[in-house]
Formats: sequence, structure tokens, C-alpha cells
Amino acid sequence: MDYDTLLNQHLCFALDRQLLLADLVEDLDWGYNVSTGILSFGDRYEFQAEILGTEADGDASWLWSWANEMSSLPPERTQAALKLKQLGEAEGIPELSEARHSLSVVNGHALGMIAVGQKLGQAYYHGPHDQGAVLLLIVEPQMPWAVENHLQRITTTFPQIIAQMEVEDHQNALFHYLQHYDLEPEAMENALVVRENGAEILHASFDDLNRLQELKSSLC
Repeated sequence: MDYDTLLNQHLCFALDRQLLLADLVEDLDWGYNVSTGILSFGDRYEFQAEILGTEADGDASWLWSWANEMSSLPPERTQAALKLKQLGEAEGIPELSEARHSLSVVNGHALGMIAVGQKLGQAYYHGPHDQGAVLLLIVEPQMPWAVENHLQRITTTFPQIIAQMEVEDHQNALFHYLQHYDLEPEAMENALVVRENGAEILHASFDDLNRLQELKSSLC
């Protein structure tokens, strides 16, 4: 598995979580306490969060938190980043295992999406500051949001994502998006189907380039 494949698998579910977070915190001011690991939004929300890494505007680089010796970060703030490092070492993914990268190769948003897709956190927050940004992974056990109709959310959100972002393989991305919601899609030639008690509840069709043509659900 390589970096691009991993990102494609996790992209849609992670963006789904980011939309939920954005609806929750809106434009509230943010703050992060390294000592306590608390990410706050105004005086309304406080979430436990870890540091994945930082983006530096000066040299346009990404630095993983586990490699940031200058900041003397508490070990408990870098656990998720270390788990991604272990994944990178096991799978031969240098973007996850090497300490520093150019932002033209990786960036905090993409790495945050992989972390969320790997179920290391609930969502991520890209916190800007004067010299760049810090990428915070929310590791709160329970978030104050709920998705009642999974199929409705998927059939609404997936077309929005592929319309706004470049997604290399729509069929593969949707397959993993469905799996993230504990659904069991059946992959066919140019199609994905989800069944419940033998009845088809979702059908997606794709062209020969794996681009979405139609997505519909009988339960929406």
C-alpha cells in the first residue's frame, strides 16, 4: 500500500467527520493547551487532542510531532503520530515514517484525514498561527454529534466531495466510505451494491474510469 492509496481509502469518511466538526464549532476561536491536551473552541467546547505535527511557512515543510525535539512535547501528545509512523514503517510509506517533508509532498490536512480514517481520532483541526499551522487530532472518546441515517448522509455527502475535490478512484473511495459506516458493499463491474435482508438498499454505478455516474438509495 502506498500513501495515495491510503489517502483515497480514508478521504471521504474523514471529510465527513470534518463537516460534522465544522457544523459544531463554526467560527469559534480556538486554543490548545499542550500540558493538558485540551483543544478548546470559545467557551463552548473542550476536546482532548494530540499533536500530529506542524506546518512551517518559512521553508514550506511538515514536521511530525514525534520528531519535534525543539518543542519537548509530552509523550502522551504524540501517540497517534507514532502509530502512523509504525504503520509507515510496516507498509513502506515514507510520508508517514520520515520526520520531515516538503508541503508539496504532504500536508497536515491529508495526514489528518489518514489519521481519522485509521480510527486514531474523531476529527482533526488545522490550527493556524503566525509561523504556519499545527495539526491537532481530536481523540475525545465521544463527540457531541450523531448521524441517524447513514445512507442519506453518504448519498448526500459523497457527490459533494467528488465535485469539490480531485478523487482518483470514485468506486474505491465510495467502497471504503461505506465500510467506515459498517456497511458491506458488494463490488461488481462498474457498480457497488449494498443489501439489507437480501434487498438492495444502495446502488452506485461508475463509468470505465471509475467515475461516479449514479448514486441512489431506497431508504432515503
